[in-house]
Amino acid sequence: MRAVVFSRYGDESVLDLTERPAPAPADGEILVEVKAAGVNPVDWKHREGAVRNDRPFPLGMGWDVAGVVRSTVPGGPAVGGAVYGMLPLPYGGAYQELAVLPASAVAPKPARLSYAEAAAVPLAALTAWQALEAAGARAGQRVLVHAGAGGVGHFAVQFARHLGAHVTATASARNLDFVRRLGADEPVDRATTDLAAADPFDIVLDTVGGPVQHASWRLLRPGGSLITLPEPVDEAHRLPGIAARRVIVTPDGQVLRRIGALIDAGVVDVEVQAVFPLEKAAQAHRVSSTGRVRGKLALRL
Repeated sequence: MRAVVFSRYGDESVLDLTERPAPAPADGEILVEVKAAGVNPVDWKHREGAVRNDRPFPLGMGWDVAGVVRSTVPGGPAVGGAVYGMLPLPYGGAYQELAVLPASAVAPKPARLSYAEAAAVPLAALTAWQALEAAGARAGQRVLVHAGAGGVGHFAVQFARHLGAHVTATASARNLDFVRRLGADEPVDRATTDLAAADPFDIVLDTVGGPVQHASWRLLRPGGSLITLPEPVDEAHRLPGIAARRVIVTPDGQVLRRIGALIDAGVVDVEVQAVFPLEKAAQAHRVSSTGRVRGKLALRL
């Protein structure tokens, strides 16, 4: 099978499109013929060495998969069924023609989506869902989503709005109308808006890290929750009375079923900025690493 792998950490030039043996499913795993793979920032961070695992080189790439079931397990999805799902971190293996995933990590592909659109969903949407769940998001709360036009952000805006929260989302000037269409009550230009002047928030979802996390503490009301995704909570900036935790996404086929139902009902939209052929994986990584992607990128196999 064709697969994109890398044999040393480095820039996108270390990616290699090669022929690899087909993977063999272990107990509880299914084999999926991959039609499309999602591209996430964690992919190129893995390639650079910021996210590591204990497997020897060459290492596989990617975690988001959409495709067709080729072998299954008792109680699993039917052979020939269209599914989407996420491989467990930190072991990648989505940028290849065949992938193995836990049966519990997949769900039926939303009928409304192409394979490329479906592959853009799992990791980012599950991250947003699990982050809001960890914060206890509910109707009537004030929720701030940093980088609301990004992969995780554009799902978080829609999920929070669906829950009945009042949603503020930061974005670049060119994406303000986009996050408004997603359902943000208050799209704000991240370059010109001083959020410290806003009413305090019940929940802040930090998808950026660094200075954004540091500034977010003072945007919360006493008893509010800060959820950070790209890096651990910086204890040096912790403020009393604020709950803070980092959320690291885990696969969850049951939640993907619920997300798929929202997508098919037209409640949640999926934004895919671009779809690249598998042999252009390095180009997709270059685009992703700019931090200016609206929604998601995907690879077509």
